[in-house]
Order: sequence, then C-alpha cells, then structure tokens
Amino acid sequence: MSLRVGLGFLFLAVFLLISASFGVTSWIMNTQSHDASVINLAGRQRMLLQQITQDVLQIQHRGSQTDRQGLKRSIDIFDQTLRALIGGGEAPYLPGQVFSLPATRSPDVLAKLREVQSNWITFRAHLDTIATEAPGSVSFSAAVQLVQRGSPVLEQQADAVVRMYETVSTQKVVRLQWIQIVFFICALVLLTTGSLATIRMVVDPLGALERAAERIGSGKLNESVTLAGPHELMALAHSFDEMRVQLKASKEGLETRVERRTRELAALYEVIQEISSRLEPDYVLRSVTDKARQLLDGEVAFICLLDETSETLRLEAISGPHETVIGASVSSQQPFARQVLMREAALSCNTVGCEGSCGIIAPRFRASHLASPLRVGTCTIGALCVGSSKAATFSGQEAQLLTKLANSAAIALENARLYQQAERVAMLEERQRIAAEMHDGLAQSLSYLELKTEQLSDYLETGRDAEATAELQRIRSALHQSGHEVRQSITSLREGSLLRQSLQDRLTSAADEFVKAGETPIDLRIELDSSLAIPPDEAEQAFRVVQEALQNVRRHAQARLVTIRLESRETQFAIRVEDDGVGFDPEAPSLDGNDHFGISIMRARAARIGGQITLRSQPHKGTQMTLAWSAQNGANGSKPGGQTR
Repeated sequence: MSLRVGLGFLFLAVFLLISASFGVTSWIMNTQSHDASVINLAGRQRMLLQQITQDVLQIQHRGSQTDRQGLKRSIDIFDQTLRALIGGGEAPYLPGQVFSLPATRSPDVLAKLREVQSNWITFRAHLDTIATEAPGSVSFSAAVQLVQRGSPVLEQQADAVVRMYETVSTQKVVRLQWIQIVFFICALVLLTTGSLATIRMVVDPLGALERAAERIGSGKLNESVTLAGPHELMALAHSFDEMRVQLKASKEGLETRVERRTRELAALYEVIQEISSRLEPDYVLRSVTDKARQLLDGEVAFICLLDETSETLRLEAISGPHETVIGASVSSQQPFARQVLMREAALSCNTVGCEGSCGIIAPRFRASHLASPLRVGTCTIGALCVGSSKAATFSGQEAQLLTKLANSAAIALENARLYQQAERVAMLEERQRIAAEMHDGLAQSLSYLELKTEQLSDYLETGRDAEATAELQRIRSALHQSGHEVRQSITSLREGSLLRQSLQDRLTSAADEFVKAGETPIDLRIELDSSLAIPPDEAEQAFRVVQEALQNVRRHAQARLVTIRLESRETQFAIRVEDDGVGFDPEAPSLDGNDHFGISIMRARAARIGGQITLRSQPHKGTQMTLAWSAQNGANGSKPGGQTR
C-alpha cells in the first residue's frame, strides 16, 4: 500500500470520527435543551392547576371580573399546553413567546397525558360553570367543591407526567454517555491502529534507512539497501541503494586514482630529487626526457630550449627512437609553439590539433601529444614534449604531471646554468687575481731586476767592482723575494688541504708564514671560544680577503706592526686587518693605473658570502680593512684570546 493512501485513510477515519462525535454530541445537547423546555412546560401545568384553584377561590369570595379573566387565561394556557404536549404544536412559554413542541412519541408518557386530558375535560367543565354562574348559586358551589376535589388528582397526574419526561431525558443522557464511551473506544482503536500503522509503514522503514545511511557514511558500501514498506519509502530505499552503488564505484575509482597519483608523485619526487642533485645540464636534459617518457608511458619525449634571441626552439635532448624526430628546431613564432610558450600548464592535442604546428615530432607520433612550457618564475626557457602514436593516451592527470615535471626541470636547468655561470665567473675572478698578483709581484720584480742588471753591467764595464758586488747582493735579494712571492701564489692555489682547516687555523698559518718571511710582526686576536663552523666556501672567501690584505701590506704599507682580529658581533662575524704603515687615499687613483685591483677582488669575494668590505686609510696614518658577513651557520663564543707573531 502507498504511504500516501494509508495516511489518507487514517486521517479520513480520524476526521469522520471527530465529525460524528461532534454531530452526535451537538444533537444530544440540543435534545437535552429541548427536553428541559418540555419538562419546564410540564411542570408549569401543575403550577397552572394551583393557580386555577386559587383563582376559583378568589371568585368565590370576591366574584370580581378580574379574577374571572385570570381564571380564563390560566385555563387557556393549560389547555393549549396540554394539546401541544400530546399532539405537538405551539404552546405559550414566556410572555409574548411561544414554544414549538413535537408530538410525544413515548407511549407511556402519551398514555399518561391522555389520562390527564380525560380528567381535564371534566375539570374544565366545572371551571366553565364557575366562570359563568354567579357566586353563591347551587351550581357554582357544587362546581367549586368538584374543582377542589379534582385539583389534587390532576396535580398528581401532572407531577407524574413531569417525572416521566425526566425519566425519558435521563435515558437520553445515558445513551449519550454510552455513545461517548463508544466514540472513546473507537478513538483508542483508531489511535492504536494509526500508531501501529505508522510504526510499520514509517518508523521501521525510516529506521532501516537510517541504519543504511550510517553504513554508507561509515564506508560500508558492499551491503545493499533493501526495504519492505510503502511505495514511497521503497523508492527512497532504491535511491539510497543507487547512491551506494555510485559511491562504491566512485570510491573504488578514487582509490585507484589516488594510488596511481601517489605512485606518480613518488616517481616525480624521485625524478626531482635526481635532477636537482646534479648540476650538469646535459645530464639534467637526458634524465628529464627519460623520466617524462617513462612516467607518462609515451613513445618519445624531448626538450627544446629557446636560443639567445628567443626566436627559435632548438632540440637539446630526446628519449625514444630517433625516427620520431624529423627536425632539429622550430620557430617560436609558429602558432602551436607560441601557444605552448605562452601557457602556464601543459597543452594536450591530437593529430588534427598538431598537424602542421610542431615541426620536430614526426606526424605518426602526434596522435597523442603533450607539450608543457619550461618556466622559471615568469620567464619561459623552452618546452618539454611527450608524444605517442596511440590516440587518447594522455589524460588531464598526465598533463598536470608533465606540468609539474616541466617546472622542476626548468628550475634544475636554470640552476645548472647558473652554476656553470658561477664557475665561469669564479674562474675569471681567479684569473684576474693571479694576473693582479703577477702584476704587483713578479712583473714588478722582473722590471726591477732588469734595471739592476743594466746598472750591474755599467759597474762592471767601468771597473767599479765594489758597487757591482753591492748591486749583485741587491739582485740576489730581489730574486729571493720574487721566489717567495711565486711560492705564495702557488700556495694560494692549493685549496684541497686548506679547505679541511678551520678559518682560525688558516689565519694562524698565514700569520706564521708572513712572519717567517721576515715581514712585519702580526698581532693575531681570535675572540671566539670554539672553532668557527662555517661552510668551506665562506671560510675560503674570508681567508682570501685576509690573504689579499696581507699582500697589500707586504707590498705597499712599510708597516712596523699588523693586527688581525677575528670576532663575533651579535649575528655577524668580522675580520679586521690593520697596519701602522704609510697609508693611502682610497679615493685617489692608483699610481700604477690598476685602480686598486686588489681591493676590487676583495669586494667581489665579500659579495659572494653576502658580506661587505669597509676600508679606512689616510696617508701616513695606516690602513684598516674590515670584512663583515652574516653568522647564520657559525658557532662562536666570547672568550677573548690573542698573540703577537
């Protein structure tokens, strides 16, 4: 049965029961009101008989016409009311009002009324005699006596009629009570039936649906949703079951996609780790193309990079059969190439979409084709492409995967390019430093030796042997100094063993070597309580700055004392090299035209570690050079210490 029909029947039964109860109750209440009026009229008959007897006595004593008229009115009211009680009709009720009475249907009451009517006819005949005869006459006196004897009989009969009417009314009330009891029982039965029907048709099915929803919500999707009940709830259960089936299929598909996505991301992570750990561009290019072809199950993968003019995409690496590629370059202004380079994500196309657009991949492998730009920030440096001869090989997920791989590859390629650029810059800077050292040291020494040799030749030609001997001694000292400078340069290039030493140890060794060479004493102060744990590159650059400063002291300062101080100031390290030599004007151009070549090298080295050089000097007041850089990786303390060498 339909839930709507069942509930409709239930509500209709309730409505009919309430309507019937209301109608019956209203009818009985109206009947009781009518019965009360009838009882009042029947009771009034007894009062009229008493009034008539009183009027008769008043006529007997006074004989006034007023009393006769009052008697007549009472007789008429009694007579009309008696006829209305018997056969129905209108009966006087209140002054100026009449009450319509139905004919009496109760046989007992009707028989009693007939009896009253029979006696009333005789009684009224006596009343008529009294009303017409003169008081004191024989007939009048006889009629009065008969009235006095007949009045109690009629009053008793009237009382009996009233009691009979009351009995009939009481019986109606009892019937009403029984009817109300029946209605109450019917209501209880209807309520019980409705409750049971609601439980069976609504509550129990909804409970089953609730349990099914809980199972679905908890992920238990294997048990089907079945329900026995109204058509509407069965349809709802069927919808629940369809939802369960769809959720199960979605969950299985999602789990499959998540598992596949996890594998792809794990593989992508491994690829990114691999290409990020290598700084050789050729290796990165080969690795990216191989991994792209493997991850996306393609037949060919290749990388094209923009040339210096950004006008041409040149093939740099390929993974797959060589016959898959038919060109080595393509213009970046071609529609397809321009579309790929302008995008932020991979572009997917088929044979129709790529025909005539990509001039590198063979047409057979354009059935499924993915192309992703290689972007570093907002700059595009090339494109990573994957192709297959099978249609619909790549989906949106593969496009996203290729986009992530392309972004990582672009960063790895840019890092490799920057590393190569940094190596070239470092090589150029080192060449400049060696050139400066050779210019300031060996070249000047050779020029000096050339001059001294010419003087020695003059002394020998003129026979000035003593002066020639002194000149030879000076030449020998100059050669010794040149040899020392060459050894210093060679030592500065031996980085392998020095990189394993701490910065403090390297500064100590440099100071010892400076003093052993017969140079100015050095006051070395290291105000740290532990070794300075900084990256080797930072230590190397800081040591080279100090080494360059000591070279400048040796060549130009003519100092009596050099002070080197390594200290920590909050979040910074600082190395200060100070001498009491001749000094110079930092703003003035150098005398040899090299524009203080060594100072430029020191500033470049400081910039590599994020530091800066501060130079203070005045003629005849010495020079102070300070290197300060961030102490992000350093371990330092505040235990001062110092020594003079």
